[in-house]
Amino acid sequence: MRLTKGITGFDADHLIEQDMRMFQSMVYHLATSEQRAKVRHFIDQPHFVYMQAVVEIEGEMVTILHHRWMPYIAFAKLNGELSFAFLSRPQLHKYFPMRKCLEAATLNTLLEKDRALHSLSAMEWKNIAYFKSETIGDVMFHAWD
Repeated sequence: MRLTKGITGFDADHLIEQDMRMFQSMVYHLATSEQRAKVRHFIDQPHFVYMQAVVEIEGEMVTILHHRWMPYIAFAKLNGELSFAFLSRPQLHKYFPMRKCLEAATLNTLLEKDRALHSLSAMEWKNIAYFKSETIGDVMFHAWD
């Protein structure tokens, strides 16, 4: 997967911010369509590069992440305060039309694998090095200060 300039939230002036209400609507549609699914809460912290929904699906807590600047969705389990273990949930993709649902294998790919493919700015590469981000998921769904 190619990371484009601005995906980190830095140098993102050319990108259009995604709509939190639309994200909430999609998550509520998932919860009303899937048996034994409940929306627990939403988190929208403007300084984060993603919006977040915590949903209980068949007794399992799943965090749904929506990138703030790109139409990307990821599914994860929270591994600490701001650390995610990405999940693949292909059965849930249909609830997020006009969004690209990313698989765990893609998000866990090492950033250095295709470094020349990415078109990130110098400032973005500097922040990636500073925060020691290693995977595509680390770069796309981070909470850098």
